[in-house]
Amino acid sequence: MDLVPYIKACYAIINVVTFEETRAEMMVLKTAKELKRKIKLWSCTNGFQTTDKDGNLVAEGDAKDQDPVTALLQLRDAPAEKAGEIVVMRDLHMFLGTNPKPVRLLRDIATLFKQNKKTLIIISPIKKIPAELERDITVIELELPNRDEIKSIFDALYTAPAKKVLGDISADEQERIIQGAMGLTFGEADNAFSKAFVEYGSDKRDADQKEPISKLVLREKALAVKKSGILEYFEPKQTINDIGGLENLKGWLKMRSKAFSKKAREFGLPMPRGILLCGLPGTGKSLSAKVASSILGLPLLRFDIGRVFGGLVGDSERNMRTAIATAEAVGSCVLWIDEMEKSFAGMSGGSSGDGGVGQRVFGNFITWMQEKTTPCFIIATVNRIDSLPPELLRKGRFDETFFVGLPSKREREAIIQVHLRIKNQKIDAASLTECVESSDGFSGAELEEAVVTGMYTAFDQDRTLTAADLVAAIKLTNPLSKSKANELKAMAEWASNNAINASKVDAVAKADGSEFASTGRQLQF
Repeated sequence: MDLVPYIKACYAIINVVTFEETRAEMMVLKTAKELKRKIKLWSCTNGFQTTDKDGNLVAEGDAKDQDPVTALLQLRDAPAEKAGEIVVMRDLHMFLGTNPKPVRLLRDIATLFKQNKKTLIIISPIKKIPAELERDITVIELELPNRDEIKSIFDALYTAPAKKVLGDISADEQERIIQGAMGLTFGEADNAFSKAFVEYGSDKRDADQKEPISKLVLREKALAVKKSGILEYFEPKQTINDIGGLENLKGWLKMRSKAFSKKAREFGLPMPRGILLCGLPGTGKSLSAKVASSILGLPLLRFDIGRVFGGLVGDSERNMRTAIATAEAVGSCVLWIDEMEKSFAGMSGGSSGDGGVGQRVFGNFITWMQEKTTPCFIIATVNRIDSLPPELLRKGRFDETFFVGLPSKREREAIIQVHLRIKNQKIDAASLTECVESSDGFSGAELEEAVVTGMYTAFDQDRTLTAADLVAAIKLTNPLSKSKANELKAMAEWASNNAINASKVDAVAKADGSEFASTGRQLQF
């Protein structure tokens, strides 16, 4: 945030919107020093304060100054010799509600300060400007700290005493630590570094047995990001081996995993935008999003768009801006939007009954998708493609659309084996043949549930799991491919012309009798 041009241009009233009040005030103090301007600060608890020659705040008036109307009257009636002064008022937005006096005084001040080359800076955590003042107040939203600012926090903490306790931190680990704090405020980053240093320094184990400081920072980041209630940080635990099949999707992601490197930028390769995964529930779309984070080597943020919509005027738009700003500040990341159709269904139609809030939020989001330059890779999943607005499906929003259909015979065997391995169960491959044959039309989630049900049966009878247990569980299940056959058929028909099949379909897979096994285009690797 550079305030110098605004103050030189004699902007009368500026509203700096940020939760980082201290950081904003330090920027104002730096600006005042650079321009050799006098500065004073006001709050409803301390009244007016000025800075002495050492930069410390000292009281200027008396208790009456704590009243916002009295304070604004003093600013309006201040003598002309105080021209060029910078005034900072904290949380003035709270007094701009039903009382008309502060609003009228601010309109007077906007005219007078312009003439006297003064600037009033209102610092508030939210944007709340009455309609009467919209043309008089310039709004600046303070961005989250960039990489250099985050590094300065790290350098300030990683001093000689810290090095004595922590030891030498390699350049690569320092980069991971700094990158791990991207998306946090100054205070949050400082807290995350401090706590990570304390935890690491208190761990008496050998260095190769300790959790890296970067992981400790990421854990604190997960808590900080979660506070917004809109974004949620996930530490990816699933790997490429946790997905059975979907070779086309995995191959596509592997090819893009190198595209986030400096070498790719030098080559001129554009940054990948993201992918859309469509298919019936339980086919592995959400799991694929988590595994994509592991393949690409990027942190995973889950974006719950439903939580964007707030009850107060302006809340929804602000929440969307906050979520986008946080994702961009994090930098290289996977932004996972689950079941997108539930958030944006009907957005391209007529009136939604919400005063146009949904349309504005949707418009902000798709504009950002198109124009973003940060390495934020979006993975959106949908269960019903016909519920999505056509604006989301046009080229340029996503790099590619994948259809995640029902697994083929070969994939069903791989999926069962994955779940047996995860749950520490063993069944020889020959015995799995009947399970695979009897599970035609089953999704990955239904196969997992069959394994779990079979385990309950075996455990209840105090014996090991057998293939017969799985077959019995499979025969008790009515798969979605039957109960939702019409939806699956419609989606498969759409995907045949508009999507890539996430699975690699060969002659054997096509011959297994699965009606939708070959839906969508095929990739060659």
